[in-house]
Amino acid sequence: MTLRMLAALAVATAACWAQPVMAQTATAPSATLRPSPGDCLWNTLPEADRTEVLTAYGRDMNSATKALAAHDKAIQAAAAACVGRAGAPRLFIQFATTSAMIRAASAQRLAPAGLTSDGLRTLWNDADPAARACFRVNAARVYGPMAEKLLNGETCPDQKAAQTVLTSARLDLAKDTAQAAQALIHFNAIAQGEQADALLAAFVRYGPAPAGS
Repeated sequence: MTLRMLAALAVATAACWAQPVMAQTATAPSATLRPSPGDCLWNTLPEADRTEVLTAYGRDMNSATKALAAHDKAIQAAAAACVGRAGAPRLFIQFATTSAMIRAASAQRLAPAGLTSDGLRTLWNDADPAARACFRVNAARVYGPMAEKLLNGETCPDQKAAQTVLTSARLDLAKDTAQAAQALIHFNAIAQGEQADALLAAFVRYGPAPAGS
């Protein structure tokens, strides 16, 4: 599976809501212990609902996103608490939650290879910057017209660079095709989640004031 193929993971195209600060996409986990908006939103669902979505992921990505969408009302209800203010664009919330779901599901599929969510995050943090850039460029495609602002000039001159993280994970794309694909999906979701978090952080700081305020 190439990075171009991973573009099929898009579940929607983001609306044209933008501020210049959105170019400041996160490049590393926050030092705070507060969970990311996506993790908070995903974990706000009852365990039974999360299990239902993860089971659907075992069938295919489309089934998983549909199962997650069935809980959108509950996710949107938790948005203000997880994001830090009310009124965040619905699609930003959906992207953040979907990223967290994909990370949880792909990590579950990678457990037999001895890879955990924390281990995968460490591999991401330690990856060649060129590899992370390629994942970000690919992940940004789902944000449509906001992709350019999110990337802020970042490019992917060599898509093969992204595969270096597979070597670090001790996965062989030719021999461990299924697990290698899940790893690529996981890293793509990390990039997409960082971008969603950046958009939500920008909304909290620069978004329009709530109606009636």
